[in-house]
Amino acid sequence: MKQQIQNLRLWLQEGNRTNWVVFGLLTLMVFGKTLMFDHFAFREWSFEPTFTGVLCKLAAAMLFASFTFLLRDKRWLILLSVVIDTWLIANLIYMRNNHILLDGEAFNMSGNLHGYFWSVLIYIEWGIDLVFYGLTALFSLIFLLTKQSDRSWRAWLVIFILGALPLAVERTQHVYGQNFPKTVANTSVLYAPYYILADYRLMINGIQPVRPMTDADYLRMQTLDDGEDEVTLDSPLIILLLESLENWVLTPEIMPNLYRLTQNDHVFYANRIHTQIVGAPSADGQMLVNTGLLPITAGGTCLHYAGNTYPAIMHLAPDSTICLLPHDTCVWNQTAMSPAYGYDSTICYCDVDTILFCKLDSLVDEGFRYIQCITQSTHAPFVNEKYSRLALPKSMPWVMYNFIRGFNSLDEGLGYFIRKIETDSVLQNYTIVFTGDHRILHYEKRQQMQRYAARWAKKSSDPSLAWISSLTPEDDCLPLIIYSPRISGNPRYTADAYQVDIYPTYRTLIGAQDYRWRGFGINLLDSTQKRSILEDEAYPLSDRLIRNNYFQR
Repeated sequence: MKQQIQNLRLWLQEGNRTNWVVFGLLTLMVFGKTLMFDHFAFREWSFEPTFTGVLCKLAAAMLFASFTFLLRDKRWLILLSVVIDTWLIANLIYMRNNHILLDGEAFNMSGNLHGYFWSVLIYIEWGIDLVFYGLTALFSLIFLLTKQSDRSWRAWLVIFILGALPLAVERTQHVYGQNFPKTVANTSVLYAPYYILADYRLMINGIQPVRPMTDADYLRMQTLDDGEDEVTLDSPLIILLLESLENWVLTPEIMPNLYRLTQNDHVFYANRIHTQIVGAPSADGQMLVNTGLLPITAGGTCLHYAGNTYPAIMHLAPDSTICLLPHDTCVWNQTAMSPAYGYDSTICYCDVDTILFCKLDSLVDEGFRYIQCITQSTHAPFVNEKYSRLALPKSMPWVMYNFIRGFNSLDEGLGYFIRKIETDSVLQNYTIVFTGDHRILHYEKRQQMQRYAARWAKKSSDPSLAWISSLTPEDDCLPLIIYSPRISGNPRYTADAYQVDIYPTYRTLIGAQDYRWRGFGINLLDSTQKRSILEDEAYPLSDRLIRNNYFQR
């Protein structure tokens, strides 16, 4: 064995062979890693690999491997490989969390998510992520066998230029509204830092693309923005945004209190609300519910357009309005966005939801009639599951175990408030909206849970846990529950609906049906209403409305 290694060392050290052999091996390794990355990142997307995309990935691999010709000591290539691995893994983790890759907006938001960055750690998948470092360790053995060799500036320059050519052809700016994951899928994730640096420079300078309103836009708005400028709300309103609430956990076992509310009189329940967030999940969810607008097509509205005028219902409230938060006001730029949505005061409180709902209850007792309450405990990494008394088998995938118990804990906090809705004559005059802001579980976690539920159905002999076999987190839908004394009976909406439908549904229950901004959605309580604008048309129109501050007038 020693003789074979010595022979390999001598072969590598003959002439300029070292540079070309190491260059070829490093190119193949990096190229293979980018193909692996695409498989793990985009396998649930509809992106088909293209010949051009494969060539771009090969060119990007050559660009990085070209540094072989500049380094006498090839051991420095180990550091380069580790940097590449770290970038790939960071993108995979971020993709699992946010369904998008790291881009300029992600770096722009990094200082705005006070304490949230630890939540991404729950999305590390060791079996996949460590493969990248493992390949680097394997190829490092070959690098260590080499010795110092001559630099070849000419070879480096030629290969570097060839590797960089796709950058000139595929120059795309995510901040300009392009589909960044699709751009990466058709080029290489290794080109992304070049795009991001340019985009981030524009962002920190406050530069956003100019997209003027067209005559067709104004014509379209005549049907969506036609009515009275001012109306007086005749019903008090509470909006409860329950962090990461997905429809499949709304069961008698996991959330018995909220589930019971869905069965009561004067309660409307829609169980298939499709999420429509884009670049700033929780903030986009808040904007959709408060204004009926869709987010800008790239980036976070709350970061770039906090100074806008928004057609939020709370602006119409005749009394003081309160936004009750479980986190600091710097998160999602809430200092600016709460007033933009019509909230006079912002109160920050504890992220233990039981205490948060007690504070909400005390605000109602103090006479406040217009309140938004946002929870946090069911955000990844779901640490508040420790407050849950729900017994689950330890064999359950641990993310799902924490997620389910987290919502059970959230429901316990909700319990007292829901019981008060059922019994308190004052609170029974309110319109109260319960919904989630966005889905949070990645495709792989959903598949894990569905496989586990299928196995549990076959092997479990515990009748008290039989309900686990019925858990099917196959989609990204949210529930919508609205209590209002103006709702007759216990109506249900089981067809597909969207987050933009929440605003026009509750606005009719609080006396704002004549308010000029009707939103992009439909009133789900009105079975005769048809959609006047499709989602594909509404997104770019909403983008232009926000960028041009249309509602300032």
